[in-house]
Amino acid sequence: MEASTLQEQRDFERAEEYSLIYSRGTMLGGNKFELSTGIILAARYADKLRRVALVTLSKLVPKEVIIRDVAELNKQLYHLLVEEMKLGKLDVIRIQVDAEYDQNSKKIIWGQPKVTRYLTAEQCESMNEAIKRENEELKKELTEIKLRLEKLLRE
Repeated sequence: MEASTLQEQRDFERAEEYSLIYSRGTMLGGNKFELSTGIILAARYADKLRRVALVTLSKLVPKEVIIRDVAELNKQLYHLLVEEMKLGKLDVIRIQVDAEYDQNSKKIIWGQPKVTRYLTAEQCESMNEAIKRENEELKKELTEIKLRLEKLLRE
């Protein structure tokens, strides 16, 4: 069996297992759904999103369509996560995206994905320290500008 076929088979099996344990998809009405990966490592987004889509959409959408259209969404997400957001493989994220199945064109229409990035306490503290330093520098600059302005006004 070819590697992609094995991967698909594994995804189908996991999707069935997930559907018995929990669902990360919410029906919004008609053929509309909201998919959520839950909290995951950025490196695992493609597998997780494919499995969530299989669990949520497989009763309405043919599996081949799900695999094809999720692959297209994953390409867009790669651009967003890696090139725009500059996330690392071990960053913790959650992805939520709306999906609507168009039966006429046999295509899933994706909404705009929402990516939530979670930071560790250390990352937050580091950012907080950087903000404090920048704030102090800006206060010093502001004080210098005020002194210069006062001096100009006295002249």
